[in-house]
Amino acid sequence: MSFVDDSAMFSRTARITGPMTPDDTRRLAGAGYEGVLLDHGAGDAASDLRWIADVPSLRFVEVTGKIATPSLAVLEGTNVRSLIVSTNQARPVPTGDLHWAEHIHSESFGFAAGGWVGLPRLGNLVLGRVAGETVTAGDGCAALTSLTLQGKGQTFLFEWESPPAKLERMHLIRLRCREVTAVSACRALRSLHIDNSAVLTGGEVLDVSPLAGLPDLDSLGIAENLPMRGVPRLLESRAPFGWLPVAKGLHDGDPAHPRLREFVYRTTT
Repeated sequence: MSFVDDSAMFSRTARITGPMTPDDTRRLAGAGYEGVLLDHGAGDAASDLRWIADVPSLRFVEVTGKIATPSLAVLEGTNVRSLIVSTNQARPVPTGDLHWAEHIHSESFGFAAGGWVGLPRLGNLVLGRVAGETVTAGDGCAALTSLTLQGKGQTFLFEWESPPAKLERMHLIRLRCREVTAVSACRALRSLHIDNSAVLTGGEVLDVSPLAGLPDLDSLGIAENLPMRGVPRLLESRAPFGWLPVAKGLHDGDPAHPRLREFVYRTTT
């Protein structure tokens, strides 16, 4: 009996529903599957993933459900490059088990037990359910070029010892920056966007002037992080963004400046 569910064969993803046999492994390899989905039903199959090395076509592993997550360190040396954690109930793993990953998309902010830091090959990181008022995600990730974080409506700041020097794109959702000093250390940054479904007016006024030192910043959408100051310095910088959207009446810039666009937001305190 096979425990490989290939009902989603069109996507070349196999759901592992039980113990893997040598025949199962050969069938996955022969069919050129690119991904496997592991959940609580995988049972013994999820306790040891060394069989993945015998399926060279595999490129990603997805973890879902309330699963006792297996050791992911065994994926080092395989062709798997991406990890998807589409659950907030999986058992966390040591951060060191993820050094092989180049792309991670996780609904669970706590899945990496030691934090999302020091991952040498990680180029793209997407995290949901971001908690706390300080965030270290991305620290020491030398290859990171894209970072997306979705929070819970809180104001936070990055606490990085080694900012991701190659970071080009940052997207913050339901998060409000307390300051952007750490962000300004990412000299390769080209795009910075902050999206909040409920725009908050309380708390500190954000000083955006440190962003003036970013030489390649060509896409900037941070009006929903209102209120802000330091706008004149940012507008006069050489950063190549076309124009800066701001919240009307909640900034210190000149409304007549050609690079400024004012918008009216419905705000809450």
